[in-house]
Amino acid sequence: MKTHVLPRNPFATRHTQPGMLPPLHATGQPLDVRRLLAAIREHGAASIEGPHGTGKSTLLAALTRVARDEGTHVEAVRLRTGRDAFAGVRAILGAEPGGIVCLDGWEMLGVFTWVARQVAWWRRVGLVVTAHRSAGFRFVIRTSATLPLLAAIVDRLPDHGGLIVETDLKESLARHPGNVREALLDLYDRFEHRARMARS
Repeated sequence: MKTHVLPRNPFATRHTQPGMLPPLHATGQPLDVRRLLAAIREHGAASIEGPHGTGKSTLLAALTRVARDEGTHVEAVRLRTGRDAFAGVRAILGAEPGGIVCLDGWEMLGVFTWVARQVAWWRRVGLVVTAHRSAGFRFVIRTSATLPLLAAIVDRLPDHGGLIVETDLKESLARHPGNVREALLDLYDRFEHRARMARS
């Protein structure tokens, strides 16, 4: 007798981490990364601003990849704590003129944010950062968590075998308002629970 083989959990981080999915607008539509990159080059600097878990790092990873594909020298640094501030400034100092430095976690620079901006201007280096609050840049790309965005992400993940329905998406986002990343973790748990029930 054949048994139904359930798919592996499509909400695992290997499928949802930055770089694995295309950057999407809050409406769920794909973002034109090349157009954004052209605007960033025109302004010289940009900030990607939004709450936790709304796709800032995903967009930054896509911008980094496209800029490198176009032949631009890119330095990318993830700032996790204030101790990483020097790594951010060093990246700007070591970047090639005309290149771009991508800093994920602008707030971690603390008092060095002004220094970083001045050094980038002096070195003629483009600067793209992620921030949870206003970073004071003229060109700002805003991210937010919406149901259309979550639905578009789920549509791009591996098949969930019908174990997740639209109501799950609404409930997960309601439990974690403004945070798509946490909603995806909630969906991971729901999938695991139903998969176990289906196997028993």
